[in-house]
Amino acid sequence: MYHLGTIKISTERLVLRQFNSNDAIGIFNSYINDEKFLYYANKEKVSLEQIKQWLSSIDKKYENKEYYNWVITLKDNEVIGAINLRVDNDNDLVCLNYAIGNRHNNRGYMTEALNAVKDFTSNNLKVRKIIGGCELNNIALQRVMEKCGFKFEEARENELLLKDGFHDLKIFSITNNL
Repeated sequence: MYHLGTIKISTERLVLRQFNSNDAIGIFNSYINDEKFLYYANKEKVSLEQIKQWLSSIDKKYENKEYYNWVITLKDNEVIGAINLRVDNDNDLVCLNYAIGNRHNNRGYMTEALNAVKDFTSNNLKVRKIIGGCELNNIALQRVMEKCGFKFEEARENELLLKDGFHDLKIFSITNNL
């Protein structure tokens, strides 16, 4: 597996790029405090000041070429979501997480962003396998992964901790023939 770090990726309608200090208000107004995001991410609401504090240290993280964390923006730089990868060098794979603001759902943005990151990891990082997961009943996230060519791999009982306790997790993956 090769590592390049979080480099800018452009698609027809989107730009995926590194977070920066100017993104605080966009993140705050977009996905970070959506009730659905907070439920699935098992997080609490955050203040604008907390976001600014997190962003103040992100440049240091981007120095690590194994750190992959993109903010998803429309071409006009409006923040609509985020997508990141967790690297497992020992098994030559990455696990992905993603989120999009509720007001940008059902427009194909997440499918477009996930396809771009999938292509980036396959073509540039030469990763063997990409894994994603979602709560058993989250049909929207399942559809995004299926549209991007991910196949259902397994269900894990009581594996995913959400706001109201543990839930079943569906794992999807795509394997590259390198």
